[in-house]
Amino acid sequence: NSKGTNYWRNRVLKVAKEVSEINFAISDKDDFVHELNEFGIDFSKGDKPVVAGRDVDGNKYVMKSEFSIENLVAFAKDLIDGKLEPFIKSEAVPENNDGPVKVAVGKNFKELVSDSGRDALVEFYAPWCGHCQKLTPVWEELGEKLKDEEVDIVKIDATANDWPKSQFDVSGFPTIYWKPKDSSKKPVRYNGGRTLEDFIKYVSEQASSELKGWTERATPRRQRKSCKISE
Repeated sequence: NSKGTNYWRNRVLKVAKEVSEINFAISDKDDFVHELNEFGIDFSKGDKPVVAGRDVDGNKYVMKSEFSIENLVAFAKDLIDGKLEPFIKSEAVPENNDGPVKVAVGKNFKELVSDSGRDALVEFYAPWCGHCQKLTPVWEELGEKLKDEEVDIVKIDATANDWPKSQFDVSGFPTIYWKPKDSSKKPVRYNGGRTLEDFIKYVSEQASSELKGWTERATPRRQRKSCKISE
């Protein structure tokens, strides 16, 4: 009801005046069920507000304590000071991730991609996307062809997991990024063709270390033969 809404709005406005470094917004829970789910909040009936926030990098946070002016002030200040643990939407981390294509989820993305210390080609896909389904066998073959190289071929279901959106801007599917081994270099969006040859050429050109089995023309590298002479 409007009377109850104004009651809570006035309390949020009071906090907004005290913590001016943050932008505050008020919305109806009924109209933002999807957004609540993105923060891991199941819709619940009741008059008291639920509070969620984002930092400048897009990380998501949820106030776990019951709403009050004091708790909202504390939550807002902890958000500014970086003291909160972010909520990460994630599928279960795969028990076995030794296949030619690594499976990233929200909870292992940093370890598997951002901080891996290896080059990586990452596909952000949606299970319902026809273009993604068409790419799947090519991506699997690419992983198989490059399994002995110092490069990881990775995929992540972008509909079921979070990732660092400030580094990887994804607005359609599939979206592919090259993540260099050197963490000081920014990820680069891939805009080339989607054949196996296209991908191998690109990886050969971008890789920090020369590929052992492939040339920059996507042809198998000839293995040097050795001749042993015994007396």
